[in-house]
Amino acid sequence: MNLEEVYFITQIGVGIAIIVSIVFVALELRQNSYLLRKSMADNRVQRINWLFETLVTDNEFRNFHQRIDNDYDNFTDDEKYRAMCLGIRSLRSMLDELGAYFEGQISKEEWVSLEWNMKYAARRPNIHKA
Repeated sequence: MNLEEVYFITQIGVGIAIIVSIVFVALELRQNSYLLRKSMADNRVQRINWLFETLVTDNEFRNFHQRIDNDYDNFTDDEKYRAMCLGIRSLRSMLDELGAYFEGQISKEEWVSLEWNMKYAARRPNIHKA
């Protein structure tokens, strides 16, 4: 086998290696996109679970949360500040997910859930302040 044949065989090997590396990068990008969507969904679930768990276990917070819808105009400045901070906590993750939706990083099914959460949040006065 002369040097020219070795050169051509080496070029074929390099071509195959490049194709394999491109396939590997594509698989890694796909996995990274999946993990990002999963992480955002987990954050949404964690936020909602925190809210529901706190509503179930803390009577004072449950009464405060209900008063946001029913009696917000009669809140003290301290209660309005507390409600606004709760609104910021809720709104921040929803806006992050909204940005991710427009960047194509969350699925249509996740968008349906996010859209429902945003419509519900838009009716709350503490979200307007946030």
